[in-house]
Amino acid sequence: MFEEWERMIIRLDVWHFMRRFAVGCTTDSHQLYATFMSRLSHCIFMWDQVDLAALKKAKHAELEANWKPTSEADVLRSISRNELALHCRRTTRGTKETLALIESLIQAFDGDAGRDTMGVPLINSARMREILKSQRKHVACIQDPVGVQLYVQTGTVVKGGHRLPTYRCARGSTSLESFHLHLNRFIPGTLASDTFFQAYLLDGLAR
Repeated sequence: MFEEWERMIIRLDVWHFMRRFAVGCTTDSHQLYATFMSRLSHCIFMWDQVDLAALKKAKHAELEANWKPTSEADVLRSISRNELALHCRRTTRGTKETLALIESLIQAFDGDAGRDTMGVPLINSARMREILKSQRKHVACIQDPVGVQLYVQTGTVVKGGHRLPTYRCARGSTSLESFHLHLNRFIPGTLASDTFFQAYLLDGLAR
C-alpha cells in the first residue's frame, strides 16, 4: 500500500510499546503494577536536565518564600507531575541504554522481589521473556526522530521569582490522534475502521 511513499517512515508509538510489556504482568490490579509501569516509562524517557534544574531552582525559592524546609528532598517532593510536564521537556534515552534499563527492571521485579503481600508475583516470567525477546528490535523504533521538534513553547510563568517556560508536547496529543483519522480518510482503499487502521499503522507495520 505504501510502496510509492518512499520517504514515509513508520514508527511504533511508545504507549503501544509499553502496553506490550504490561501483558507480561499477571494482573493490572497487582500492588506493584503501577510502580512497574512508571519505572518502565523512566527506562524510555529522561527529563531535560536544564529544564529540571530551572524548575527545582524556582521551587526552592517558592518554598523559602513560604518559610518551608528547603532540602533537596523537600524540593523534589514539592514538584508535581503536572509541573514537570508543563515546564520540562522529555527525550528518549537511546537504544542501548533503554534496552539495558528495561532488562534490569524486569529482573528487579521478577520472582520473589515482585510478589505482593499475598505472595502473588507481578511478572509471568515465561511470558515476559518472550515479550522481551520479540520487542528488542522495536527499541530503536521508539526513539525520538533526529531533527524533529516534538515540543513547542507556549508561554512563560513566574514561579518563586523565576520565569519558567511552558511547553506543549506532540506525543499523545489530540492533534496527533486526529492526524491518524486524517490518514485513514486520505489513503485509498477500504479499511474496517479508524481504530483498526491506527493499530495497523502504529502496531502492525512495526512488527
